Amino acid sequence: MDLCEFFSDRGGGVRSYLERMGRAAQECGHSLTVVAPGAQHSVSEHSGMKLIRYPAPRMPYDPTYRVPWRLDLMRQAVDQEKPDVVQISSPFAPALGARLLKKGPLLAYFYHSDPIGCYVRPALQRLLPPRAARCTERAVWGWQRAICQSCDVTVVAGRWLEELLEQQGCQRVRTVAFGIDQSDLGPAHADATLRQRLMGPLAGEAGAVLLLISGRLAADKRQALLIDAIQSLQRERPVALVVLGDGPEREAIKARARGLGHVTFLPFTHNRAEFATILASVDVLLHGSQCETFGFVVAEALASGTPVVVPNAGGAGALAHPDYAETYAADGDAQAVARAVHKLLARPRTTLGRAALAAAESFPTSKKHFEDLFTLYHQLLAERAGCS
Repeated sequence: MDLCEFFSDRGGGVRSYLERMGRAAQECGHSLTVVAPGAQHSVSEHSGMKLIRYPAPRMPYDPTYRVPWRLDLMRQAVDQEKPDVVQISSPFAPALGARLLKKGPLLAYFYHSDPIGCYVRPALQRLLPPRAARCTERAVWGWQRAICQSCDVTVVAGRWLEELLEQQGCQRVRTVAFGIDQSDLGPAHADATLRQRLMGPLAGEAGAVLLLISGRLAADKRQALLIDAIQSLQRERPVALVVLGDGPEREAIKARARGLGHVTFLPFTHNRAEFATILASVDVLLHGSQCETFGFVVAEALASGTPVVVPNAGGAGALAHPDYAETYAADGDAQAVARAVHKLLARPRTTLGRAALAAAESFPTSKKHFEDLFTLYHQLLAERAGCS
């Protein structure tokens, strides 16, 4: 069972992950139940999982998410379903709900998001002097340590994140490397007609390039910084941009991008063939989030033979390598991002693409990730049974 917080009506990283997990669990002979806030109480089958929704108000910033406030209903669902494993995907309300449970199921904290890096640290840096910000952040890490201490295991997507949490004193952290499905990705999906349409009036101009920004359009993803960087870059060469995604900052980003040569805004797509075609048809994926725990879109871009420009932080930075990527400082400004894009565009596209594909070959499959996760839970349950 997953006590979920970020299960958006629109879609998103955690929801997509749990949908894949539901299908994988079904294939492996397991069952997954997800308990999440929704518009009303409902129980349904969804992507191989049992989905229990309880009524909850919308979150003010992004109304496609709802407030996970019913700790009593989370506990009730656990009592009724009697799962072997309870997985919490947030250190907030679901973690509090899990701490109220009677001893029984294995508790796993799945580190899907980095709340300190995404929200706490930027806010402290804006509001406090540097020394005070660092001291306050150290205090906040105490909450993360308490969550890890209260759970039997904390699962992370990469070794770099395991090392970070261990450095902060978090216990029982285990890496289960994330994977992607590559069978429907690759440079063969590039579409010259689509590319020409996305380039618009710049299609015939010498040196014109097509950049992609993909993901939830929100402040923590820092797409505004990327738009400002492209504004600077287009003084040197013609630049067309594709923005793929939705979110609370969509209209603000649209307004910010009005000065660009040619921009195409596309909504989230659940059509993998369409997504693969876009990834393979652009020149560069430009990414802004400095607090990814993995960076699915970065990995999928590389599997499409598309080089990337990312911050040198978080999961996106961990996926980057000089052979196929350029990075910029996590606290860098728009000029720093523009310089990184300029450096990448000065390199041979074919060489970058080959290196990106070679790197992607080392990524585990999504199936392998879930097999490893289920194996970990089996081992922990067996260890607990052996000790009882």
